[in-house]
Order: sequence, then C-alpha cells, then structure tokens
Amino acid sequence: MRESMLILHFIGLAMGLGTSFAMLFLGIAGSKLEPAKGREFMLNATAILRMGQIGIVVLLITGLYLMTPYWASLGEQPLLITKLILFIVLSGLLGVLSSKARKARKGDAEAHMKAMVPLGRLILLTALGIVVLAVMVFR
Repeated sequence: MRESMLILHFIGLAMGLGTSFAMLFLGIAGSKLEPAKGREFMLNATAILRMGQIGIVVLLITGLYLMTPYWASLGEQPLLITKLILFIVLSGLLGVLSSKARKARKGDAEAHMKAMVPLGRLILLTALGIVVLAVMVFR
C-alpha cells in the first residue's frame, strides 16, 4: 500500500510543481504577444491551475498516509515541521491565486493578472523549497 501511495504522491507532485513551471513558461510566451492578446492568452491559460489544485489534494491525501510513521517523532524533526508549514502556506497561496484568476476571468483582468505574477513566482519557490526539504528529511 505504501508504494501505491508513494506513486500517487509523486504524481501529485508532478501535477502541482508542473503547473508552476507551465505557468512560468506560458507567462514568458504571453509576454511576447501584444498586450491585449497576451492578457487573453494568459486568461485562457489559467485553466491549467485546476491541475495544480488536483495535485495539491492528491499530495495532501497521500502525504497524510505516508506521514503515519513520523507523527510520533514530529517534534524532533524541525525540517519536517518546516516542510509541513510550507505546504500549508503553499495551499493558501494557491487559493489566493485561484481566486485572482477567477476574478480576472469575470472582470478587471489587468489588475488581477498583475497580482498573479508575483504570486506565481512565490508559489514556485515555495514548492521547490518543499521538495528540497522533503529530500533532506526523507533521504
């Protein structure tokens, strides 16, 4: 069962982190278009955020199962605590980003999309930090 959960966990990681990288490269591609077309392109590209949300849910479910042997010693593992806190931060940031994307599709796209750029970069850095911490904790 552990191996199945680990496989699903890595799939969730690929979906979540892949979304961040995809949005980064789509943003670069969109910036090369004229402003109106670039905004429209990025608004359409926000549909990929659903993949990141699904990946986070998969990571949460499988991560809770995979953490079973570590709950008792959690207080003795500051890197693991940091990783879990960063996961909570990442989930919150994704929620804010999804909200901004929804508002951008419904109305004032330019204002909301400007706020999405730094959020996306912060999400990517946070996700990479979580991966680094996971490697350090579970090596």
